[in-house]
Amino acid sequence: MENQPTTTEVQDEIVDDFSLFEDWAERYRYVIELGQKLAPLLEEYKIDAYKVKGCQSQVWIVPEFKDGVVNLTADSDAPTVKGLIALLLRLYSGRRPAEIAATEPDFIDRTGLAENLSMLRVNGMRASAKQIKKYAAAFENA
Repeated sequence: MENQPTTTEVQDEIVDDFSLFEDWAERYRYVIELGQKLAPLLEEYKIDAYKVKGCQSQVWIVPEFKDGVVNLTADSDAPTVKGLIALLLRLYSGRRPAEIAATEPDFIDRTGLAENLSMLRVNGMRASAKQIKKYAAAFENA
């Protein structure tokens, strides 16, 4: 864990990744590719207990608390949303609960995602981040 980049560094990396693309069509394809790389969630986890409220698409985020860190797996029924979720997992998975609680996903605005995606998608992404923070808060006292 000591060699893990900070959440600030991860967000800077995400912003840098997006800056490599010329236009939003390329960035959009990149997001979809990220989603394709995300391992599919087992069907047994695609239940209401893990479903994110406030998303137009179906999104499931499954937390696991082990050795003081929160590990996350997730899936969505929409390719673009799955890619957006992959970005959130990159930021939050493998972190201590306090670190998750202290980190706002500002890359959403810094990459231009907030202004180039539909408001429903952006709201869903923020709802997913909020759900991850709720999981972290529940584990913080565990």
